[in-house]
Amino acid sequence: MRFRRFSRKVAFFVLYRWDVRNEEPRIIEEEVLLELKPTERAKEYAQKLLKTIFEKLPEIDVIIEEHLVGWSLDRLGTVERALLRLGVGELLFLGVEDPGRAFIDYVDIAKEYVGERGAKFINGVLSKIYRDFVKDKVGEEPQN
Repeated sequence: MRFRRFSRKVAFFVLYRWDVRNEEPRIIEEEVLLELKPTERAKEYAQKLLKTIFEKLPEIDVIIEEHLVGWSLDRLGTVERALLRLGVGELLFLGVEDPGRAFIDYVDIAKEYVGERGAKFINGVLSKIYRDFVKDKVGEEPQN
């Protein structure tokens, strides 16, 4: 399901640019889609991710804030904030067939844009959130 990996990257770019530029998400989405040219399947999943995240953004931000130790959401870097929102939105509100694969994708994107330390931070926060909200319901942990 490589299309989901690309979809996550598309959604990440939209969230990142939206956070930096504070423009209408739809405009940014169209711009990113034109630049990255995803397949139809990847585009549809990215749009599903973004719709879920923007609809649930206040809830997503509260969940993230509650799991940040010694940090607040507004103190995080833009990359970290975008990836945490993406991860929480997909894992908790959209649902994902393979959470381990999703974690690997989030961590890989983090490594690419903020390095190993940032990737460990993303992995740690998302893992804690996943354990607190999802594991008890499905009886599994992410494989990272």
